[in-house]
Amino acid sequence: MVNLGKWYDPISERWIAPRAPRLQTAPCHATENHILELEKTIEVQRIWRALVDCCARN
Repeated sequence: MVNLGKWYDPISERWIAPRAPRLQTAPCHATENHILELEKTIEVQRIWRALVDCCARN
């Protein structure tokens, strides 16, 4: 899992820390929903990193 770390929000002018990841209490079985959620999370993180990188260049 990728850790994004803290990031600066220029609108609120404060540092934002990511939420702590939820611990999985159920047995780790790769269900279709679990895989789809994981893929969505990875895609959101990729888009977020691209957005942060783009804003950091300005």
